[in-house]
Amino acid sequence: MSVSELNRNPFVKQMGDGPVCWHLWSEETIKKARDLDQPVCLCILNSKSRWSRETKKHFNNSEIARMLNNDFISVIADSDDVPQLTLAARVMAQLMMGHSGWPLFIFMTPEKKPVFASSYMPEQSNDPRMPGLLEVLRRIKWLWLMKRSQISEAAESYGAQLAETLKPYTAALHCRPEDNAAAQLLDEEDHASGGIGTAPKFPQASKLRLAAYLYENEVQKDKMEHLVKNALSAFFKNGLYDHIGGGFHDYCFDSCWKQPCLGRHIGQNAAVLSVYVEAYRLFHIPLYSYLVRKSISSLMGSFDCGNNLLYSGDNIEDTENICDYYLWNRNEIERVLGDRSDAFCNAYNIGSDKNYTDPVTQLITGKSIPMPSSLFDITTESEQSFISWTANYAQDLASLESARNERRPEAEKKISVRENALFAGILAKASSVLAQKNYYSCAEKIMTALLQKTVSEGILCHALYDNVRDGLAVLDDAAAVVWGCLELYKAGHSSEWLEKTKEWCRKTNELFGDEGAYRLVPLGTSEILPAWDAGDDYLPSGNGIMADCLLTLNELTAEPVWKLRAREVIHAFGGALNEYPAACASLMIAALRLRKSEGTDVSKE
Repeated sequence: MSVSELNRNPFVKQMGDGPVCWHLWSEETIKKARDLDQPVCLCILNSKSRWSRETKKHFNNSEIARMLNNDFISVIADSDDVPQLTLAARVMAQLMMGHSGWPLFIFMTPEKKPVFASSYMPEQSNDPRMPGLLEVLRRIKWLWLMKRSQISEAAESYGAQLAETLKPYTAALHCRPEDNAAAQLLDEEDHASGGIGTAPKFPQASKLRLAAYLYENEVQKDKMEHLVKNALSAFFKNGLYDHIGGGFHDYCFDSCWKQPCLGRHIGQNAAVLSVYVEAYRLFHIPLYSYLVRKSISSLMGSFDCGNNLLYSGDNIEDTENICDYYLWNRNEIERVLGDRSDAFCNAYNIGSDKNYTDPVTQLITGKSIPMPSSLFDITTESEQSFISWTANYAQDLASLESARNERRPEAEKKISVRENALFAGILAKASSVLAQKNYYSCAEKIMTALLQKTVSEGILCHALYDNVRDGLAVLDDAAAVVWGCLELYKAGHSSEWLEKTKEWCRKTNELFGDEGAYRLVPLGTSEILPAWDAGDDYLPSGNGIMADCLLTLNELTAEPVWKLRAREVIHAFGGALNEYPAACASLMIAALRLRKSEGTDVSKE
């Protein structure tokens, strides 16, 4: 059977369609590799990545397809479905190439020992620093046939490095971990353009939430305040924010936030909106409330799948439709706004030198991503300038949003357990912080439908496709359900949601608890190596969410078992928290909360 016949995930079906005879990751596939004595080529793709979709073209190359079919056991997977494989591949790509991204390739022996790993590779190399897929396949084939002892020796060494990296790094926390965390955040801050890191530029919501926590606890207070406000300002005033409809794109290709990777997804938006909600609670800046309310309305309207759940987001497969939806030229604006068009185009840089360039083809599209050319000081607490600005352009934005909705691209037909639970959680949180009572009922509807449709005989699935459950839940799914239920209880004080929180905490402990921490997948799941992780990606890590929720449960119930479990998780990753606190930001927040509850002050000395 082909991958498209065995897998419900439409993205995997689409990417697996073609001349390559792909396998799904399983022990049966590994056994086939052993029986045929062939190396494994594991290709992990991400549905939100243009480079993943670009890689599909490489598989139509006749020589690449022939080698993948005849000389390798070729395996394809969606990164969201296999976090244990994604982590291993990311770590190996970082060790071998010094970077990682989408897609990820990892070549390994039938004994699952890594031979080579890389992120995106061109079809053929034009740069010695970036190997091409064809060259890599030829090289590994030759080594496998002619230098097996050399491959075996390297695989043993790489396997040992990988095993060491994937283990929990247990240690006691340093005496003032908050200082190290603040120092790392400040070291990574982009003072010129706002946000954290360099191109490609991601919102890194977990790090911003850590900065907000440090601000509230008076650790480098002024600098943390500046970091958070400067980042949130940069997200809004440039291209990451969708000024026409609301909501945020996933990331930007440049460091100045002007070339977004077009497309919105509810998971990334839940993460970013959580920062705006927290920042509004701390600073009461009216723009933050406006952005949250506008984005929630737009996202729920765009991705509602009709059963109280939400699709994951835009399907970015059809690049042309995505560009048509999000980009504009002056003629299009004039057809909608008429006499108002010149003023709007000048205010939002339509047709200026900020034209959008396609990141893959490097072609100028001739259209622009709307970005306001001048703004009031959005980091102030004054409402007058904000009210004046919204009055000037509110009707124009509404008219353009209505016009473009006629060409809305298709949604990705995936209902993600993790992303729906996180979005429900942020709705519940926003209902309290922003005093939007209707958000609470929306959150309840999402979580109720999610638990009804994704749980069978007490077992949580990973996703829904065409309302059919697919795959077993991974840690990130279960942790998101715990958080969603807990936020509903905190916002509405219904004992039903408190009991559901406890129930899913117990189930998560049973399924994923191991060596103090939580494994990424249940015991018995096929892995390259057993994997634990506390590093945040675009969403907070499962271990970080669980530790934080366990501490909150202890505060709400005074039942010590929850705090004891949180302490185990934090201790299991103590070494990582000492060395890389910013990379483990969500767990770092939990660690600082634990220290504070035990009388260890995290405030400025």
